[in-house]
Amino acid sequence: MPDRYAEILSFVKIAESGSLSEAARRLDLSLAATSRRLSQLEARLGVMLVRRNSRHMTLTQEGQIFYEKAGQALSDIDQAENVVMRNATEPAGPLRVVTTLHSGRSRLAPLFQHYATLHPEVAVHLEAAGQVANIVETGHDIAICFDPPPDSGLIMKRLADNPRMLCASPDYLNRRGMPRTVNDLAGHDRIVIGGGQDMWRMIDIDTSRASRVLSTNDGELARLWALNGAGIVIKSLWDVSDDLDEGRLQPVLPAVPLPASPIVALYLPSQSESAKVRSCLDFLARHLKATEATPAAA
Repeated sequence: MPDRYAEILSFVKIAESGSLSEAARRLDLSLAATSRRLSQLEARLGVMLVRRNSRHMTLTQEGQIFYEKAGQALSDIDQAENVVMRNATEPAGPLRVVTTLHSGRSRLAPLFQHYATLHPEVAVHLEAAGQVANIVETGHDIAICFDPPPDSGLIMKRLADNPRMLCASPDYLNRRGMPRTVNDLAGHDRIVIGGGQDMWRMIDIDTSRASRVLSTNDGELARLWALNGAGIVIKSLWDVSDDLDEGRLQPVLPAVPLPASPIVALYLPSQSESAKVRSCLDFLARHLKATEATPAAA
């Protein structure tokens, strides 16, 4: 099968230069090879594109129409290649991000605003979702979440660690007393997030002695229960940092070791070479790690 692109490119160069020999020079081909490509193209299309004699050549009506269309097509191809090559090396184009982080959105929003200022060629679109999105189906470039689902088939980049801590409202602690040791936790009301005993299973206490257990799969609901004095909850620092600063919640036994909640970004393997994705993830990791906080002392 003939190389259609080579034939069309040769014809466009002939039409632009008005000469077979000049077109051959621009293409770095022999005159015979350039003439052969033109003949093959005319034979395939079944029309004469160029009238030529020993001294002159002009485009036929069909040749003029084909030149206008083919010339524009080649220009579009060149532009497409330039855009793709630029996007591989310079951040540019739309960047769609989805996050499941609730309280963390107040931290992410200014970071994305800063990133967009640094990279004006990138059009940032940030969405909030209740659960990790299937970014293959939704068309998002990046998903940012806590504790990613296993076997998602996506590449994961750890951006920062979000410390977890025990906390409760001043009202609850005034009524029930501030625990002084881990054993003291056994007699306190617990707020559990998720199935089983949530992060409470990481603490070696006799859970059968608890006065009351409230459980939910909604982290924000658990926070509201804690604010209303329902008991002690284990929350990530991002979720309760404002409450701690304003005195609505107080740390409980801050020395108790709890595993941090990783903040991760998920993206498709095909996006590994995207300059906008790479630059955004590097930016987020750099700034989130720089602002990693530690639980406040009691």
